[in-house]
Amino acid sequence: MKKIVLLAASPTEGGNGDALIEAAMETVKANGDQVKRIAVRDLDLHPCRACYGCRKDGICEQKDDFAAVLKALHDCDGIIASAPVYYNCMAAQALIVINRLCCTFACKSYQVGPKKKIGVFLTCTGSSVDEMKRHVQNIVCLPSIQRSVLDERTEVFTQCVSRSTCQEREDYLERARAIAQWVSE
Repeated sequence: MKKIVLLAASPTEGGNGDALIEAAMETVKANGDQVKRIAVRDLDLHPCRACYGCRKDGICEQKDDFAAVLKALHDCDGIIASAPVYYNCMAAQALIVINRLCCTFACKSYQVGPKKKIGVFLTCTGSSVDEMKRHVQNIVCLPSIQRSVLDERTEVFTQCVSRSTCQEREDYLERARAIAQWVSE
């Protein structure tokens, strides 16, 4: 049994990202895997202050919910993350989590956990699929992140013109299920 973290980084409850995460969760549970769902919008997370207090031991000096998120990400065997794209960039909720990964490079002895598969769902109205995938690759290829990545796949869901687009598109839900199956293998 694998431990899979589903990280929903949309500010919109019940929207497109949640529909994709729900489809992924159904697949992961059907495979008998353990699931931990994290909704970033429900957490108390602050932006990285670039104080490098984490340099000595990898522990952020800010007292918010990030330590629990980081532990879940390190302890799992796979991650499926969803984020909307606003103005051709991932939403702030996703970027806060990504920026807080500063401890993975600031602390030279930092332990990142087992290598894992990462699936990413990006929802947007019309951004370039290739450009959005390149954004994810630019993050995943960072040496401090790459040492914990076994493999990564990104799906970009375009034409999300309403908060229910992904719920109404079986082809979108099937693509989410396919990524979940891959992460779960």
